[in-house]
This record gives sequence, C-alpha cells and structure tokens, in this order.
Amino acid sequence: MFKPFAEDQSSSAIYDLTLENQLDCINLYGNLQITKDQQGLATAKALQSLINQVVEVLEQQENLPEKIAHQPEQEVENPFL
Repeated sequence: MFKPFAEDQSSSAIYDLTLENQLDCINLYGNLQITKDQQGLATAKALQSLINQVVEVLEQQENLPEKIAHQPEQEVENPFL
C-alpha cells in the first residue's frame, strides 16, 4: 500500500505512471492514458485515490512550510561513453 511521505523510495504505479515516495516530496513520472470507457473510469479512480491520499497527508500537517528548499538533481556524466 502506498503511504505518501512515509517511506523513502517506495513507489506505486498505475500502468506506466509511477508515484515515487521521498520523505519531502512525491515524484510522478511516466504516462497514463485515461480512456472514455469503463476501464478509463477505473484508471481515473485509481489515480484519484492516490492523489487524495497525498492531499490528506498534507492537510494533516500542522506546520506545513510555504515552500521547502529542494536541491535540484545534478546531472552525472555517463561512465560508459
């Protein structure tokens, strides 16, 4: 089960869309197609459930800062080139 902000580096996926936990942020990456059919509805509800969990955890924080200082990832040279 996906617990937002609880476990560093755990993740959950809906098809090709990944939600990845970090202690101070949630990363979303990949691709998700929501079609206009029953399967699309189920996919949209799964995404809504995960986002609702993130919102719930954030709303429960007492001293939520305006913005955290987040270091951008540094590009690393490819050792195989």
